[in-house]
Amino acid sequence: MRKHDQEPLPERAAGQGAAPHAPVGAARPRATDALAQVAECDLLENWRFWSGKRTGKPPEDPATLRRQVLEWLGNPVVVEARVATLPRRLLSILDATLECQRYQTTAGELLNARHLAYMSAYDLQASLAVLSRHALLVEVKSTHATSFGSRAWAVPQDIGDAILRRRRARQRGIFDVFTLRGHIDRMYEDPARAARTPAARVRELYKMYANEASAVARLERMADPLKAFLAKSVLEFGGIVPKSLYDRMDTIGPWDGRRWGHAMEESLVGTVERLELGRYGIAHNDETLLVFNEVALAWLRRVAVPGDPDKPHEEASYGVDLVSNISRFIAYVLDHDVRFTTRGEIFKTTERRIESELIPNPGRELSRADTLAFIYRFARDQHLIDSTGERTFALTHAGRDWEPRDLEQKVRALLEYCIEERDLPGEHYHQARMRRIYMRLLKRVEPGVWYDLMYVPFLARNTYLCSLDDLAVDEYFAARFQSGQYVPMDDVQRLSWHLVTWVRQRLYLLGIVDLGYDKAGHPVAMRVTRLGARLLGIAEAHGESTEALGNLVVTPDFEVVLFPSGDDAELVHDLDRFCTRESKGSILKFKIEEKSVVRALHEGMHLKRILATLEQHSRTPVPNNVLYTVRDWARGAGVLHLDKHCVVGGDDPEVLARFRQDPGVRPLVREVLDERRVKLKGGSTQRRLQSLLRELGWLVEIEE
Repeated sequence: MRKHDQEPLPERAAGQGAAPHAPVGAARPRATDALAQVAECDLLENWRFWSGKRTGKPPEDPATLRRQVLEWLGNPVVVEARVATLPRRLLSILDATLECQRYQTTAGELLNARHLAYMSAYDLQASLAVLSRHALLVEVKSTHATSFGSRAWAVPQDIGDAILRRRRARQRGIFDVFTLRGHIDRMYEDPARAARTPAARVRELYKMYANEASAVARLERMADPLKAFLAKSVLEFGGIVPKSLYDRMDTIGPWDGRRWGHAMEESLVGTVERLELGRYGIAHNDETLLVFNEVALAWLRRVAVPGDPDKPHEEASYGVDLVSNISRFIAYVLDHDVRFTTRGEIFKTTERRIESELIPNPGRELSRADTLAFIYRFARDQHLIDSTGERTFALTHAGRDWEPRDLEQKVRALLEYCIEERDLPGEHYHQARMRRIYMRLLKRVEPGVWYDLMYVPFLARNTYLCSLDDLAVDEYFAARFQSGQYVPMDDVQRLSWHLVTWVRQRLYLLGIVDLGYDKAGHPVAMRVTRLGARLLGIAEAHGESTEALGNLVVTPDFEVVLFPSGDDAELVHDLDRFCTRESKGSILKFKIEEKSVVRALHEGMHLKRILATLEQHSRTPVPNNVLYTVRDWARGAGVLHLDKHCVVGGDDPEVLARFRQDPGVRPLVREVLDERRVKLKGGSTQRRLQSLLRELGWLVEIEE
């Protein structure tokens, strides 16, 4: 290290025209800040540089000079042209600064830069002064952890963005780097090749080389040990390996990017490029080995389906437990005064009581407390519950409408919430878009077949990276960078790992996928369930029935035994609504209780559907005592019937008497027919009358 490495560069003498402003603070500087630091005596030199005229008469007014220069600084074409005229040493310093985080560097970092080693400290000082006079650098206070608060220099953000954007427009775009299609299109952009090869032929070549068998064969023909490393890079890293990661691996030898890139490009397998993804909000600035997206997909298809020999050691399926637990949460809110703190959180003692009501979690991914926290956030976000003036929760209209929905509608609503959820790790902007890509790619897998857990996440991550320019991701993060407070934290590997976390903790929780574990208990595989297949619209394509198939045995002591048929999600969902689940395993056992039946009636499940669920799915006739008792519980709960003539009837005269005297019902009564029947005023449909009466607290069912 040279003796000047850590020494601050001396200030300019007062006679040389010191800058009129102190160094800019933590916020990222703009062109206006750089121009404000240019001393008035240097304005003429600045104007001549940006005008491109060494002679000519400049404006005499300094304000006019600054205004004209600022206009040139805001023109990317002018900025690119003037930067191209800089001497080699000035351009080297500017490029070194542009490669740094936030376009910011210190004197020590520049002195230690290998490609600037030929410059003395005096030369460096003079060069920084010239760039500052040209408003291409601005003095700031360092925000780096190792040099926080010390003197530093930064390229103004808008000028740096303009320079890099113009350079990237002439270079290979993200799509060209990551995909075989972009690479082939780039190859045939050469006028000499384009004249010999028409566009239709280029498309045919791409189809031939992108074919799965062809892509796999080209990778297999690569020479060892590069071939083995490429196979490992696809399987373990999705085909993207930065040099910094390679240096930490047990690898085939020292990094040789130039030779590997040449061999991979010749075989149309991939390339080695220096990628700078910071402008897209991704912490990646390194030389990177890339296997083309199409080749990585072909190789993963060959190795990502474990098959019987590699079947997971342990399988975990969540089924419809989450939907059933939401019903239990809503039932608890209906039956109890659930109070919350001033911060909007449920009291811990109440949380423990609610957790005891939930179905035990059979997997390793989430505890009951985690499940309850998710349910609570979902209920608040979807306005299923709302706070009252007494700091308790009350069921809303949306909450009352939740239970009558069918299972698929509920899971769809949960999935949409999970896609946009912000509570899981990772940059939300990236994750929300990758989650949608993941769901699209999930339609291409075979339901019920085990796949490597990283298979679809790698494909989703790679597809998203290929689309960064099309999605204008850099424009979104440019606004966040302007604040000076945002620093990208997710690298390309964390993007896929965070997506896997979402799969394990959300898609598994929703019952869309099952998880497989190895002997050490690590998640290694996933498969799409039949419920997930129906949700994705791929059940019919594989010949699966969308009917709820199940085999029930109902005993006289109100026990219901379910012998699984492989597609029992709807049936389990219905049973969970009016029964209490007593066991979990290959054979499910439920208990019909008065409390659970009344709860289901209040949550919108009709008596007719309860009885139909038992009768239509039972192997043997349902015992008469069970049917009679369920009807009796419904009468005791106050179930009334509404016919097409707007007549409300019931078996209990006392219930009808209370119904007639209800202040909300009284204006609707046209005539009392007898002690068990009341005729209501017309003018509304049966559904509207039923909805109104249920909002008033009456269990009214429509007679067909």
